[in-house]
Amino acid sequence: MQEEKNKWIKFGAIFAILIMVGSAVFVGILYGWDSLTGDDNTTTEYPFTDIPGTHTNFTFKNAKDGAQHVPEGVLSINILKIYSNDTIDQKVQENFPGAVSSKVMTASYQTGMLEYYPVENESNVSMVINNSKPQYDDYEGYNIVFISPYQRVIAGSPIVIASFFNYTENTLAKKAVDVFEGKASGSTNLNDILAHADDTETYDEIIVYKANDGSDYDKYYQRSSQYVNTTTFTLAFQLESIILNPNDAMKQDVRNLAANATEGVEFTITEEGNVMKTYVDGSDYTTFMKDTNALYQLISTHTKQANSTA
Repeated sequence: MQEEKNKWIKFGAIFAILIMVGSAVFVGILYGWDSLTGDDNTTTEYPFTDIPGTHTNFTFKNAKDGAQHVPEGVLSINILKIYSNDTIDQKVQENFPGAVSSKVMTASYQTGMLEYYPVENESNVSMVINNSKPQYDDYEGYNIVFISPYQRVIAGSPIVIASFFNYTENTLAKKAVDVFEGKASGSTNLNDILAHADDTETYDEIIVYKANDGSDYDKYYQRSSQYVNTTTFTLAFQLESIILNPNDAMKQDVRNLAANATEGVEFTITEEGNVMKTYVDGSDYTTFMKDTNALYQLISTHTKQANSTA
């Protein structure tokens, strides 16, 4: 069942990359984990406790909460639970030895992205760097660690990694600090759809984003989770889906999908004003995935692709 869980989460992440805000989500692929230590084989593990200045010290429970800690203008937020020895956990350990993190929040922008990794005990964490000591950019009392022309790290919990396309756009980490210090407000441009999301910490993955211009809807939210059915004591699956301002054709497609649900999979749809909210529930992994995959395809069909010329 753990393998099934990881497959489901992986599919959700791929789905997010395919239909979200376009090229901004690929910053992590271009300048991500592997570039933290560059090409130099000589590295040093530098303890967080030796990094002077202010460190981050906050947490977030879901996307509603997370949006308060990211700068204005965010195009998408993705929160993913991290499981021991999975790919993300291994990358965390490679770059930040001693870090124990149970989730990661990624906030995507037109010019780059921010990653937030809360850790259990910051005093146990080190950072793998190419030099004997980090190079700092002192800002508002924070010593922002210079990794490359395209990447910065802020020590603390959460560990914050700022990545950007162009070295002239390297202010993303500083904008995050402004939010941490209360000098700027957190992002509000996803609040209208987040207001309709369940206020819960029960999830494997949360995706919320602003659709590309020309799509058949404005914004989308999705929460995937699994839980133990207290009646049958078996594992059950749920997908919470929210669409903001869907057009009539999109709404009808969702209704048709629900009407033709696989036996054992239940769709519950509520429509209020400009919001269409759907819960998909099932206890059999295979049939549940069949119908949720169909929903992923439906959303993708109604999304204007970033590079499309149509």
